[in-house]
Amino acid sequence: MTRPGDAMRIDERERPLTARPEPPQGVVWRLLREKAQADDAAAAETRRQVEEHRSALEHLARDVAGALHGLHGVTAANAADVLPSLTHRLARALEAAGARYLDPVGTPYAEVRMWADVEGSEPVAGLERAMVAETLRPGVLMADGKLTQRARVYLAVPPAADDRQEEQE
Repeated sequence: MTRPGDAMRIDERERPLTARPEPPQGVVWRLLREKAQADDAAAAETRRQVEEHRSALEHLARDVAGALHGLHGVTAANAADVLPSLTHRLARALEAAGARYLDPVGTPYAEVRMWADVEGSEPVAGLERAMVAETLRPGVLMADGKLTQRARVYLAVPPAADDRQEEQE
């Protein structure tokens, strides 16, 4: 039986205590734990990406090594038969590694001007628009859309208007 003056007595008018606020050391500990978990997740993702890129590089190295090995038997007599196949194998190896080889030779310059720099040009009779006559350096486009190397090209261009009038006279 409890007496009215008993300090331990709880009556229905008293509210239960709400949850106590988290002590500062508890907040610090929780934040440090959350940060460590986030760091672990980021490190695991980084390791996964590194392994993915390492694997792609290994595949590229094997493919290029195979193509280079094929060059050992190339002579002037069989070059026309072997080189196109090796070129195709190397281009496929680049694409498998996430890079695209951009060789615009024979393409109208208007279609490639966003990713090709002109090193020079030469007027060619009978042309109506500028065409890529020679690729001096190919462009390289990565799978993520980043152009890592602009192409350098030499153009065949239509003769100037003054040159055309001289030809007609």
